[in-house]
Amino acid sequence: MTYLFNRAAQLAPGNLLDSMAWAVKMTEKVNAVADIEVRLWTSVLSPRVNTLPWSSVVEDLAALMTAEEKLLADSGYIDLAEEGTRFNSGDGFDDTLVRLVHVDADGAGSAQYATLTTTTVAPGMTATAMALGIEMAQRIRSVTGRPTQFGSSVTGPFGQVGFIILSDTIEQVQANGEALAADADWLAMLDERASKAFIPDSGERRISRRIL
Repeated sequence: MTYLFNRAAQLAPGNLLDSMAWAVKMTEKVNAVADIEVRLWTSVLSPRVNTLPWSSVVEDLAALMTAEEKLLADSGYIDLAEEGTRFNSGDGFDDTLVRLVHVDADGAGSAQYATLTTTTVAPGMTATAMALGIEMAQRIRSVTGRPTQFGSSVTGPFGQVGFIILSDTIEQVQANGEALAADADWLAMLDERASKAFIPDSGERRISRRIL
């Protein structure tokens, strides 16, 4: 099984250049010390402006724990972590763990943008929603041509699932949305099936741009 780990921090107002420079140094340090690849993103055109998510895809949870132990034993990482407290909004960090049910990694390495849509499974519809989620991810890929992942939350809101569309450019992000909005089969899938499998008004969508 494949897992997506995400750690997000909300930056405090001001010191934007210093805080972004710190975030890059922190990412470089983690990648130098830990045995996992971590990517740094920033939210764009979305709620929670100035949110910085770090993400990593691993094969098992032991890899995350091993990475954490190595980082906590590294004095340079500890120094950077302490330095970062002055850039945080005061809300601390927010970790989430997602089990990737449908993995579509083709072209994922070059992606510079990630469009994340989350929603919550309706009561009594878990099996239906999981099967439909895979089908929806495959439909998104068919319509847009972009790699699309589908996963379910391990931590965070219970019953939450999400789709991640990876794009190389902001033009592709726009084209993806317009192509899906014009696809009759996709719209029918939303109206006739997704409306029953997922709780209405539980969805949220946001876009992230890769920094490192």
